[in-house]
Amino acid sequence: MEEKQIIKLSEGCPYGCPFCFNGKNQFEELPMVEIKSNNVIIHDDAFLSKEDIVDIIEHLGLQRVNGKVVYYEILQGINKKDLTPEIANALYNNRFKKIRIAWDGSYTKKNMYLVLDAIDYLLNAGYKKKDLMCYILTNYYVPLAECMLKLDILKILNITVCPCDYRKNYLDPKVYPEQWTKAQIRYFRTYQCRRHNQLIKFNGYDPEVKKRLTTGGLIRGF
Repeated sequence: MEEKQIIKLSEGCPYGCPFCFNGKNQFEELPMVEIKSNNVIIHDDAFLSKEDIVDIIEHLGLQRVNGKVVYYEILQGINKKDLTPEIANALYNNRFKKIRIAWDGSYTKKNMYLVLDAIDYLLNAGYKKKDLMCYILTNYYVPLAECMLKLDILKILNITVCPCDYRKNYLDPKVYPEQWTKAQIRYFRTYQCRRHNQLIKFNGYDPEVKKRLTTGGLIRGF
């Protein structure tokens, strides 16, 4: 199997979100790198914030390695404020796969419509719902109740989710309770998000439900 190439085309982020570990509010573009693999992961924190992003996406789409096209994946969740129909079309036409949307902020009408618009742009560009995923920030000031409302919206849309636990020290992989309790973190991640994704993956059927009911595996203590 061919090894994937990891690249960075920018440093920092223009948004300066307080929960982000990036640490660089000043956004800086980096020189284009040589593409050496047919599968490339872009590790920018704010890839779509680049002013000439459509030109960059199209340039990447023209690259060939060993005479074959290159497939790209943006590892970080894209900021829904940066996405436009033009950018969504450019991503799809230039083989960007596994698109992740970030829904880190509160559950407000404004944020909800930004997410809905982003998903519409991507679907209209040609992506299928199975190609999309939404990151949801947990263990921060956005409470569990609001994250559950986010799940409700994404459940209606059949979009899978990935909970991202806030940590003060990102060099330490262990998650310590900050604004959520340990039970809340486990309940949302282990039960709600997993069940949400299972129901979508298996078309409304969760193969783990019977196991939970027969073994008493429902999350308790919340």
